[in-house]
Amino acid sequence: MVQVRWEGFGGDPAHLQGLLDRLLGEAEGRAALLLDSAGRLLTMAGDAPRFDLDTFVSLMAADFCATRELARMLGEEQFHSVAHQGEDLSLYLTQATPGTILALVHDRSTTLGLVRYAVQRALPALARAIQSGLDAWEAEARPLAEGFGEEALERIDRLFDSRI
Repeated sequence: MVQVRWEGFGGDPAHLQGLLDRLLGEAEGRAALLLDSAGRLLTMAGDAPRFDLDTFVSLMAADFCATRELARMLGEEQFHSVAHQGEDLSLYLTQATPGTILALVHDRSTTLGLVRYAVQRALPALARAIQSGLDAWEAEARPLAEGFGEEALERIDRLFDSRI
């Protein structure tokens, strides 16, 4: 099952989805998730978890950001990846681009080494696809009309003045 929440961004969501699907196959993973550092799911390939996906994604983002702070306390700029190993399922997190995190869920049938290798091979193409989407989104963004700020403030003032 695939869930895409790449709406609002430009670029080619199908290309990005294809890259995640390929990564999932090469890493022999269960799910590949792309999320932003605020904890929002951008896109996902593979098996959807049977639990609250929004909570899972938020916790992964918080985990990765907390790990960044731990790295700084140790004098490192950041740790490049985080791995959590469980009895049956494991989780590998890494920064895809500044502001985006790639997460790969895998089981015991694959190794952390294979997961890391597949992710490192996939990251350059993923980063280009993400940046292309962000660039297209920014190009489509329209600047606010001149005087918009002043007009908005005046309307807000009138709104509150009329209620008093």
